This record gives sequence, structure tokens and C-alpha cells, in this order.
Amino acid sequence: MDRHIIKGVVWSGIERFSVQIIQFVVSIILARILSPSDFGTVAIILVFINILQVFNETGFSNALIYKLDRDELDFSTIFFFNILWGLILYVILYFSAPLISIFFKIYELKVYTRILGLNILITSFVVVQRTKLYISVDFKTQAKASLISILVSGIISIYLAYRGTGAMAIIIQYLINNSINTISLWIYTKWKPKIQFSFKRFQILFNYAYKLIFARFINAIFQEIYSITIGKFYTPSQLGYFNRAKSFVGISSNNIINIVQRVSTPLLCEAQENNKNMENLLLGFIQKTAFIVYPLLSAVFVLAEPLIKVFITDKWLPAVWILKVLCPVGMMFLISTFNLNIFNATGKTNWALKSEVIKKSINILIIIIAIFVNFKALIYSQLLIAIIELFIDLVFTKKQIGLKVISQLNNIKDIFLGSFTMALFVKILINFISNDIIKLLLGISSGVIFYVLISYLFNIASFKTIANDTIKKMRHN
Repeated sequence: MDRHIIKGVVWSGIERFSVQIIQFVVSIILARILSPSDFGTVAIILVFINILQVFNETGFSNALIYKLDRDELDFSTIFFFNILWGLILYVILYFSAPLISIFFKIYELKVYTRILGLNILITSFVVVQRTKLYISVDFKTQAKASLISILVSGIISIYLAYRGTGAMAIIIQYLINNSINTISLWIYTKWKPKIQFSFKRFQILFNYAYKLIFARFINAIFQEIYSITIGKFYTPSQLGYFNRAKSFVGISSNNIINIVQRVSTPLLCEAQENNKNMENLLLGFIQKTAFIVYPLLSAVFVLAEPLIKVFITDKWLPAVWILKVLCPVGMMFLISTFNLNIFNATGKTNWALKSEVIKKSINILIIIIAIFVNFKALIYSQLLIAIIELFIDLVFTKKQIGLKVISQLNNIKDIFLGSFTMALFVKILINFISNDIIKLLLGISSGVIFYVLISYLFNIASFKTIANDTIKKMRHN
């Protein structure tokens, strides 16, 4: 990777990890104060907000990134459209709130949805600013804004939780976080829209964006479909357990994936005229990310129970087995995420829509069958769905840039084997220990040492080569 990529990844990492570590600490404190049903209630609202945000954030942002000859007229056009569209989406959510409350049979959802839904309108004011920062791979500025907003909102939410506000503590945190972040980005980016709008430019960007928006919309629905299904057919507490399990996977893997993925999107778009360059970039991003994420997910799998007990207490133990199921799902999610970026780079958004329709048609059938079995079958169905989606994503990448499916799997084979071996070693080691804190500390430390050792000995992901080159440079300096 060149210095441009490395700098982007480093600042993207600082931005995401500083935020997520603070958020993780806040969520642990909140989990100790609030009940699983409080988290489950908020998770239901976030389902609808996350789905609607796809319309206001994904498509036109990617359209601007893809359009290499973009100018101020393009940015201003999308800025004003996003505000109008954000207002429309909020109005839709506002009047849908009573129906959501009736559907899930939770009276408080009506008010909660209308309050938390304001985030849709707030974030619509900053879509262009974020896009400009993505294009310039400037995650340093985003890090400043995110850190300030998460610190302030986290402190306030903990205070409100102690005062007994329940789910409102989480809702207020989201609102304050997004509000401060939006204001900060306006101050830091110093970009101001010009009072102009071009229907012609909008049509050009819309022709790229609309298929991608619908593809991501379908994907967003199915990312949230488990929360919808659990919220409807089971209890808020069970949704709370599922939500907490997802948060552990998020802090250990999804955030790392998103860090690198955000950097990969504009760089893959820059290489849109050369399939070989895109292929090399894709394989490099996947391998380097998997080298970190796969051992982390493997460690979370074997240390799931002490992780839950130590951090959020025994009342969350029903989340342990869910967390274990989500770990291999996260491994497959990593590959799929980077492959989806190829649609952005090639501009074949019609293929993106086609792939999502195929995948989700299969998924619906699997989920319906699982619902009629039981809650466990529903959670385990994610494994089957992840395998199917991975295969389809790899096939579509081959169709676009000629990268073979087997080449992608061989690219991470050694990393997977190394992570599996490390997890087996940690599992055997902690079986002789009863104290959960010691299990956790010994499992993490021994796992890191073991994985670094075998990575060096077998040169997994060129680790030995990189380590030796780094040592030589340090000696020179």
C-alpha cells in the first residue's frame, strides 16, 4: 500500500476506533444500568431509521465519488436535494410512527420513533461534507468531529440513564451525537453550498445512484430483517440480547472492515479503467483486513462467555450463543463487503440491483422457514444466508473484473487456518481456568502471542517479510 492509502487507513482507524471504543464503554455502562428490553425497544426504531438513511446517504454520495469530473454545481445540487429528501423521509416516518407502535405492540414506540427519527433530517445537512472528505481520503477531520460528539453525547446518556429515563437515555445520545457531529463538520470542512441547482446534473447523478440506492435499500432491509422479525415474533429482551451480541461483533470486526472499506471505495473508483488494478486493490484490502479481523472474531468465539460476564454481567448470558453464531457470519461479511465496492467502481449499478434481488429472494424463503421453527433456527439461518450471499457476490465480481472465486478464497486461506489454530489453542488453555477475568486476560494475551508467532513462522499475509523490513528500517534510523 502507498502512503496515501496508509494515511487514509490510519486516520480512518483513529476516527472509527476512538469513537467505537468510547461508544463501547458507554454501552457497557448503559447495559449495566438499563434492561435488555430498553435496548430492544431502541433497536426496533433504528431498524426503520437505518433503512430510510440509505435513501439519503448511500446513492448520491457514491455517485459523486464515482463522477471524476464533479464540480461545485454537482455538490450544491445534491446538497439541496438531500435536505428536501431528508424532510420528506422524516415526514413519512413521523406519520408511520403510530403504525409501527401498533405492529410491534409497544405503546412507547410512537413517541420514541418521532424523536429519534429527527436524526434523518439532521444528517441530511452533512452528506456532501462527508462525501468531500471521503473523496480526499481526509479522515482526520472526521475524527475530530466524531470524537467531540461521542464524548459529549456519551456523558449525557449515562447521566440520563442513572436518572431513570430508560430507553430515552439511548435515544438522546443518538440525537446529541449526530447534532454535534453535523455542526462540527460544517465548521471544519469550511464548505458552503452555492445557491444553485441543476436538473441536468441531478439527472446524471440520479441515473447512477437510483439503482445503487435500491440495491442498498434491499440490502438494508435484510440487514435489519432479523431485528424486525425478532421484535415482532419474539420479545424485546430477545432483541436486546441479539443487539448486544451484534455490538461485540461490531467493535471487534465490523468497525475494522468499515474503516478500510471507506478508504477502498474512492481508490477503487479511481482505478475504474483498469480491471487488473482493481483486482490487486481488492485482494490487498481483503487480505490485510482479514489478517486482523479473522483472529479477532476467532478469539471472540472462544471467549464469548467470559466477555459477556465480565463486561455486561450475567443478566446478558443469553447473548453468548448468539455472539458465537455471529462470528463466522462476520468472517464472510468481510469478503462480501469489499466485493460490493466493485459495483461502485465499475458503475454497473444495475448488476448491483440484480444481485440483491437474487440474494434476497433466497433469503426470504430461508427466514420464513426459520420463523416457523424457533428463535434459535432464526439466528442460525444467518450462517446459511451468509454463505449464499458470499458465493453470489464472488460470482458477480468475476463477471465484472474477471477475478476468479478460487483466487479470492486462496487469498485468505492461510489467515483462516492460522486464526482457527489460534482459537483452538486458546480454547484448550482456558479450559483449566475458572475465574472469568483471568480467562479473558490469559486468552487474549496468549492468543495474540500465538497468532503473531505462527504468522511470522509461516509468513501469513507476508507478515514475516513486512516485520523484517520494518526492523531493518528501524535499525537504519
